[in-house]
Amino acid sequence: MQLNSVLGKGAYKIVYKGIDREEGYEVAWNCFQTTKQEYAELSQEVEILKRVRHPNIINFHDCWYSNTEFIFITELMTSGTLREYIRKLQQPNLKVVKRWCRQILKGLIYLHSYDPPIIHRDIKCDNIFINGAHGEVKIGDMGTAKMKIGKKYTVIGTPEFMAPEMYEEKGYNEKVDIYAFGMCLLEMVTGEYPYGECKNAAQIYKKVTQGLKPDCLAKVTDPEVLALIDRCIAPEHERYSAQEAIEDVFLGVEPEVVVLTTNEAKNHLTLQVVFKGMDKLSVKFEFNADTDTAEEVVNEMIEEQVLPQRYQRFITHDINRILRELAGSNDKKDSAGLHAPSSPPGLQSGSQAAVTPFTLDSPQTPQAGVTGLSRKNSNSDYSSEVELPFKEYAPDAPIEDLVRDTAMAYHRPPDKANEWLAKLKNQDIMTIGDLKDLQDSDWAGFDLTVFASRALRNRLFGKNRSSQMSRSPSGTDEGN
Repeated sequence: MQLNSVLGKGAYKIVYKGIDREEGYEVAWNCFQTTKQEYAELSQEVEILKRVRHPNIINFHDCWYSNTEFIFITELMTSGTLREYIRKLQQPNLKVVKRWCRQILKGLIYLHSYDPPIIHRDIKCDNIFINGAHGEVKIGDMGTAKMKIGKKYTVIGTPEFMAPEMYEEKGYNEKVDIYAFGMCLLEMVTGEYPYGECKNAAQIYKKVTQGLKPDCLAKVTDPEVLALIDRCIAPEHERYSAQEAIEDVFLGVEPEVVVLTTNEAKNHLTLQVVFKGMDKLSVKFEFNADTDTAEEVVNEMIEEQVLPQRYQRFITHDINRILRELAGSNDKKDSAGLHAPSSPPGLQSGSQAAVTPFTLDSPQTPQAGVTGLSRKNSNSDYSSEVELPFKEYAPDAPIEDLVRDTAMAYHRPPDKANEWLAKLKNQDIMTIGDLKDLQDSDWAGFDLTVFASRALRNRLFGKNRSSQMSRSPSGTDEGN
């Protein structure tokens, strides 16, 4: 049921507040001026839009044609449009801007992943809606969206946000949404509408088709923001896709180290690297503050492809920050879940690390929820929540069986398995029996990383015996 409360007006559309009488919740009642023939042509797109469901896209509930109007009912967002919200905030900080951008791009990635892609065609801050209480943003105004079958030629959208190819007769594709996203980002960081210096649509058309950028682009001072905008509003063949845009350095995931548990002496820690924003990867590991350094631990995780190298500096710094924080509060009992503040860059932080890569949203999450690392010269216990299944091998079985099974279980690539295999064979280890006859101190000569050594031994002996070996009286914890 439509109410008389007007939520917004545009050139072709009026939005009223409405109520779903069956469910009892408020909705947005959108009235779009069109002809019956145009509505009939939209029927295929409308059916698809009804099926679109994504956390960052306004839900499309229903639609019909009535008296020259295309009426469609959508989810209602409580804080209005992103443009209105920016005006209230004046100048949002870059952390907030990043969060908004990631959500918008996730919605576009979803739309563009359809076959054929769904092109929104009118992305702008007026059509991005926000729930201020949760910082949640959603793409709205899906009434202008169109399935891309070949190239589109219809000129539709808002001139300030329309890519040059939308004005031309060569057609356009889903990258027009990325151009518009770039202009949205420009508005977010400057607070100004793109091409605000132009007095009418004709002047905007002239500047856009001549390749002239909005004047407010000169006000962008952050080089990473500027680079992202440039890649989004570049010519079509050079322009980012939605996926490429979300992977841009400005929007890269922000790693943070948190303390999950610590002992009373605060030298045995369980740490977790959380990748904020993308929710793709989390790495959990045990850390012994008596034996090694944060630098060594992070280097090993990078070498074993547990962590991408680009996060080396951030994660190393965060671990060191934690150590300083704990050292400064040694008389207090740590609480589980303490967030990683800081530590002096040079502070020694030994680590018996149980490194756990796992993908939160991926069906390929490792069966072993925790990948074990126990660093050399460390006498602390190895612990894991889920231990890798131990497998019995015949003594005369080739060493290749163990190595490849272990690499596969820990989701390591074949070249990593070959690297481990070469190091073992260099020491004349050819069969499972050759390995089982070794003492703990013998593993030190294999030149394996601590991760590889621990993973192989867990697979061969099981976690408990492997841990006992690492605490042998000899004091040599394990090979690298």
